[in-house]
Amino acid sequence: MPVASLVTRSYHERMADRSYSALDREIITLAAVWDLIGSMVHYGHFMKEHKIENATLMFRTLEAGKLFLIILADFLSLPRDGSFGLTRPTSEGSMGKTYLGYLQRVVTAPEFAGDNTLLASSLQAFAEWLDGFAVVDHVWLPSINREGTLRVRRMAYLKICGTISKHGFTRLGDIVGQLRGILAANGTDIDEGESYLVVPEFQEWFQDNIFIASSTLIAWHLNEIRWGIYEYLASEFQRAYTPTDVIQGLQMYTYDAPAGITGALVRSMYRDLMNSVRTPPYFPRFTVDRFTRESY
Repeated sequence: MPVASLVTRSYHERMADRSYSALDREIITLAAVWDLIGSMVHYGHFMKEHKIENATLMFRTLEAGKLFLIILADFLSLPRDGSFGLTRPTSEGSMGKTYLGYLQRVVTAPEFAGDNTLLASSLQAFAEWLDGFAVVDHVWLPSINREGTLRVRRMAYLKICGTISKHGFTRLGDIVGQLRGILAANGTDIDEGESYLVVPEFQEWFQDNIFIASSTLIAWHLNEIRWGIYEYLASEFQRAYTPTDVIQGLQMYTYDAPAGITGALVRSMYRDLMNSVRTPPYFPRFTVDRFTRESY
């Protein structure tokens, strides 16, 4: 086994073996989700000139949209079971297959005393949307001479397109299997070779068109979750924030970290979270119109 693999394996074994408190796991979850959403919903990806009411967000470049989708596919997956003490969620649907399941635990059994109302509602709304279906008419797949309606679960097409964007065709074995399943569920049986031919055609329809049409709504869901985390942690920031010295006109400070944190790494994550919620998120809350909500 290569040295790098041994090091990686040893690291994951150490992360799985050490004991994490419930507070540790919540901080790890919130830090991971805050970081992932921050990597997607920001003005490096989206043009800043958008309305707040009935907004339409536009990616700055095609590459920005592609990177957003790749990171989203990671968000819609789960880390290695047991990493950082996080065990696989047991819920059905997207709650059991994505980071949403970890957030659901935060809502169900919060370790901090903050208001998690927005976090709970935004989490549920995104899960319900992901578990629904995109129904697309007149989908033309020339490689298999098929034109007609395709009904695809939203989470499935987002993960498929994110994986296609990330990997070359030699690493798409699982994806072609999923595409065969999707087409079979829509009344069309194809073999493995035909599945590989369908990949770029499916990507053109569902990444270049349906994802782009839905990207404002996806960003809205993610941004609402981020604001939900901010509102939940705001009171903890107020409790923990402790001013110290003033040096060259700058107020120094520290945080009174909870005693339930068991290690230096999680304590560092806690400090980063508190620094993140010192001010409201830079990306403002916005609304989407009814047409955007109901499209695909």
